[in-house]
Amino acid sequence: MRLHGVLALGLLAGMPAMASTVYPVQAGSSLQFQGTQQGEKFMGAIKQFDARINFDPGQLANSSFEVNMQLKSMDTRNAERDMAMQTSEWFDVSHYPIATFKTTSFRQTPQGVAADADLTIKGRSKHIVFPFVWQKTPAGATLDAKVPLDRLDFGLGAGEWSDESMVGHRVDVIVHLVLGPAVATPDPVAPKSNVHQTKPPSQKK
Repeated sequence: MRLHGVLALGLLAGMPAMASTVYPVQAGSSLQFQGTQQGEKFMGAIKQFDARINFDPGQLANSSFEVNMQLKSMDTRNAERDMAMQTSEWFDVSHYPIATFKTTSFRQTPQGVAADADLTIKGRSKHIVFPFVWQKTPAGATLDAKVPLDRLDFGLGAGEWSDESMVGHRVDVIVHLVLGPAVATPDPVAPKSNVHQTKPPSQKK
């Protein structure tokens, strides 16, 4: 029995570490959001973000997404609104310059694959469900998702701004990632992939 145990430990020690299937994020990716101000819809984008996409539909337990968003790069094509969003009533960017998204698990649903994740904005973390569409392509893959959030969950919009007639409580986050060929790496903390800056669609003030 002792010999069997030693042999088993030897075999485990000789096994390579589980490789991560990391997809580098490419130009053409975007992280956008849609809200309403005084009843009118507006679109914005976070133009600078880093993402590490480790995904294998056949190994959901070993998959993970991590995204760091530079909130100073938010652009809604309205200078007054963009300046307001940097203030303490909104994102308080001087104290909380980065928002983070990190998955905790993946699961199959009747509609497809969904991730459970922690989203942290302005120092407040909330557990969210992140359903997404994963599509393999000749060049790699694409990932698309649309997730509704309540801005008040993150303390966004204090005082008069908490009134929904001024700014809607619901914000839809729209993710489109263009991913290059997968790179297998045994290192679970490989460097994040840098995304090229993107331009949001033109908006009316």
